[in-house]
Amino acid sequence: MRSSHIVLAATCLFLGVGTCSNRLVAVPSLPGDSEPVSRDLQSFSLEFAFFPDYAGNKSSPNLFSRNLLQNFKNITGVYPKVRVGGTSQDNSIFYPNQEEGVQLIFTHPNDDQPSQIHYGPAFFESYEALGDIQYIHGLNMKQNNSIQQLTDAAVAACRSMGSNLNLYELGNEINMEAFKYRPANYTLQSYIEEWNSKTAAIMNAVRKSCPGTNPGLMAPSWVIAPMVKSENWTIEELFKSGFDPRNITREISFHHYFGAFAPPLAPVSWDLQRTLMNHTNIVENVAPHIKRAQELAYLGHPYVLGETNAIANQGRNGETNVFGDALWLVDFSLWSAANNIKRLHFHQGLNYRYTSWQPILSKGNPPKTRPPYYGQIMVASAIGKGHDTRIVNIPLQEDRESAYAVFNGTQLSKLVVINLQAYNQSATLNRPSKDYQFKLPSHVKGAKVERLSAPGSDSTGSITFGGVSYDYDLLEGNPVAVHELEGLVHVDHETVRISVPDSSAVLLTLLS
Repeated sequence: MRSSHIVLAATCLFLGVGTCSNRLVAVPSLPGDSEPVSRDLQSFSLEFAFFPDYAGNKSSPNLFSRNLLQNFKNITGVYPKVRVGGTSQDNSIFYPNQEEGVQLIFTHPNDDQPSQIHYGPAFFESYEALGDIQYIHGLNMKQNNSIQQLTDAAVAACRSMGSNLNLYELGNEINMEAFKYRPANYTLQSYIEEWNSKTAAIMNAVRKSCPGTNPGLMAPSWVIAPMVKSENWTIEELFKSGFDPRNITREISFHHYFGAFAPPLAPVSWDLQRTLMNHTNIVENVAPHIKRAQELAYLGHPYVLGETNAIANQGRNGETNVFGDALWLVDFSLWSAANNIKRLHFHQGLNYRYTSWQPILSKGNPPKTRPPYYGQIMVASAIGKGHDTRIVNIPLQEDRESAYAVFNGTQLSKLVVINLQAYNQSATLNRPSKDYQFKLPSHVKGAKVERLSAPGSDSTGSITFGGVSYDYDLLEGNPVAVHELEGLVHVDHETVRISVPDSSAVLLTLLS
């Protein structure tokens, strides 16, 4: 099937505020190079220091976290992959004789992260607490001067995790941090030699202690950000200069954020609209990854964002802990998937301002399902359980709207529309909407409607997808229907009409 005959007519209704002319927008045909979307597109990165807080342990698992992850399995048929790493990964030392699972040492009590992490064998019990999850275990490249400490940690991981150990990761964002803990003359070639030497020792120890396993590595886990000054450190040059001669890399991983929580800062509501609730900004931010993925396709490795989220430095209240961030997440995820980025690991940490959920009571913050989680559930629902789901962006004219066509193989199966116009929950005016009309194939008779909604883009609660809440206070993260389902919309003369209020999104599942 080719979808070039499918047409979208969009009419913008601003209820007297502004004007927008009627227009017809053709849904693009499914590109010949379109690739199936991974069902675990929505995955997670958990800050190494706080992994036990998220997971619990074998005798006392964190049931809230377990329920939230199980929801993805129920929707897509697979669990998200979980990377355990981040900045604290490179501040962690493994002590085989330490009885306590983890000891966190903070320079200042209110710091977002500890400056040192000591962990022992009991740390690995947390890997048994969340279900049949595939994990990526982070290893310290920064401070592990002892190869024995490094290999002990890798061996402890493979022995305790078995087949649930998917990959190792050596080092975190070293292209930004290297000059803080390496000599001034440390070069890209120095990094290549160090990484090759350490990974050789790791894999030799793993093969000896865990025969039959071959987890490989996620690499190089560099970050693309304005603060990175090492312009000669490019991944293209990396693989041309002798990196990974044993071909133990299984996935190409980069990290990416849309900004940084650091002065100078714009007003939070203005930055939310400009930075996150802005489709053009999403396209521009993801473009370097699309380019690199294409340039490195010859390696045959999936291209993933092994750590990502909205605003770096753990997010910003009023911007990444509100509903507008959930809408950003939907658009960012679907745009990435449409451009063959295979997986997105959204970074999480205890008390972080962008986290999808707060797993335990800490610093006065109770367990809570946060807005970004609902965006992830919507994306998972768009992907579903199909093994041949493909996603195509439908170009629209405005920065503050976006749309996607979801195909099951070559057949159009779903539509997603996102209205990114910010709407404050305290606004006194009626909430504006945009009306959309889709021209559909003749076999489509109706569409199931599931909305991602909240009182406003600045809301931190009262969020639902498809009328369902995943709040901790209701059923500890299990789905609870709190609103009646909108039901079906009928197709009239091969056309379906849907209205999308400002600061909301809708998933239409097409029915024959």
